[in-house]
This record gives sequence, C-alpha cells and structure tokens, in this order.
Amino acid sequence: MGQIFYACAYDTETRICCVIEADKFHANCYAHSGAVFSMHYLLRKKPYRVMWGGHYVVTDDNLEKFSRTEDLLGISAYTNYEDFEISNTDILNKSYYDKVKFIGANSKLWKRIDVWDEASRYFDWENTRSVTYSGCLLNHTKKLAVDLADYHRQSKFLSKDGEDMAIDTVPVLTETGGGTQIALFDGVSADSTEGLAGEWCGDLLQIVEELPREYKIINCCFSEARHRAQYCYRAFGLNGDGFVLSDGGGKLFEAAALSLLGGRGPLSYIKAEKDEKEIKFIPVRIDTLVPKP
Repeated sequence: MGQIFYACAYDTETRICCVIEADKFHANCYAHSGAVFSMHYLLRKKPYRVMWGGHYVVTDDNLEKFSRTEDLLGISAYTNYEDFEISNTDILNKSYYDKVKFIGANSKLWKRIDVWDEASRYFDWENTRSVTYSGCLLNHTKKLAVDLADYHRQSKFLSKDGEDMAIDTVPVLTETGGGTQIALFDGVSADSTEGLAGEWCGDLLQIVEELPREYKIINCCFSEARHRAQYCYRAFGLNGDGFVLSDGGGKLFEAAALSLLGGRGPLSYIKAEKDEKEIKFIPVRIDTLVPKP
C-alpha cells in the first residue's frame, strides 16, 4: 500500500496547526501540490514548525527515533493514541509508551486551520501551477537558509506535459523518513543533496525575501535524474558526442542511481538517442569511457 504522509505546519505556543493529508510522498511533494502551496503560504506569513509526517512513525518502533518535545508535538498533530494502539499489539510494554501517551494527550489540544483556498489565491495557482521560488527558506532552529531561486534553478525538470516543475524543498527537508527515496527512485542528478532529507524535520521555518545577516546559506538540490536530464536536454542541448549538457558552459550532465539503502552508484553521463518516435536517455558510466588522446 505504501506510506501515507501528512503536511503539518504547527505553532507549539499557540497550539494552532494546519494538517493536510498528502497521500504517498511522491504524489504530493511537488511545487504544484496543494499541500506544498499551503505550507509555503503559511511560512510566508510567520514562522511555523514543519513536519511532513509519515504514518510509519506509529509502526516498527519508529517512534524511538524521536526525542524532542517539538517533534512529538508535530506527530500529535497528525496521529493520536488510537493510531499507535491499533498498530501495536503490545503498546503498553513499549519502551516509548510515555511518548505515545504524550502524543495522545496533545493530539486533542490543537486548534486546526485550513488555508487551502487562501493559499491558492495567494500563488494564483490557476495560472502559475506553482509556489513562488523567491527569497529564502529560513531554519530558525539551525540558523541556516536555502536560496529558493537557486534551489529551483538546480532542481526543476520537465513534466509529462513539457512544463517546468520541481520537487519542493519543504517536504524533503522535513519528512519523517522513507519518502524521499521513493521520489528519487530513478536516481539523482550529481548536484542533488539527497542526504539532507529529513534534516529539518520539526524545526522552526519561515520564508522571507531577504537573508538575515546571522544565517548561513546551504546548497540544496533535490533532482530526480531522468526528468532533470530531459530538462537539461531541452535547455542546453548535447555535446558533439551526444551527451546531455548541464549548463550553457559545456559541462556534461551527471547522474547516479541510488541503492535500496540510499547510497549512490557510479556516476554516469546521459546520452540522448533519437528515433522516429522518441528520445531515449541512456546512462553511460563515466568510469567506462576511454579518455580521448
């Protein structure tokens, strides 16, 4: 069946939260997703803690991985005691049972809001089909930031309809586990920073237009290999040997497959081969190519 995720923005002081069922991670982690534009809208209004919460936190003792009060409060926004009770036959004997009780008690205290319609109007979704990639996504907890325009430049790809789209920063940075690898199932561009997945889960985030002096910009890119290669082919073309370029300066696009555990395989260039019906994008391992004399 697969893990279902919930997009959660929550304020631990006012106990206000916005929770949207986001289906499987790879279904709603994109710039055009209603869950994404709702989170972006809220973060452009004020700081919220954000958790792209997966339902697997209630199974297989995954709650052991969470210890911060802020994270347990985030989990309480989209789960409750009954979820844990149904999914664990011996819940009373779990070492983390006190956490389950804390989640159960706090799940009843949230004031829930719905900003879907407001967010849709804010981003003019009917025309743009995307959130706005300008300004910076701040992490107030870690004093770090992502330049959203730079993120989008590195990460965007072509949809089946030939439109620019992107995996969004927020779902990947804030997920509770197990989602990003599915979205990147076909491999990653060499520039991708998939190791950041989940690193901002439960942190206090905000989107602002100008970077505060005390914050450090980090490089951030979440880009699936096949679709990014298609974008680069359209935007930059091929070199003389038929390999896809990654920029206007002649650099070749590089990509890698991911293992089941998320490790990268060898880097490959991507060769584009045309026939009468389609363009095929074929990975060619860099370490198998013989350097030209």
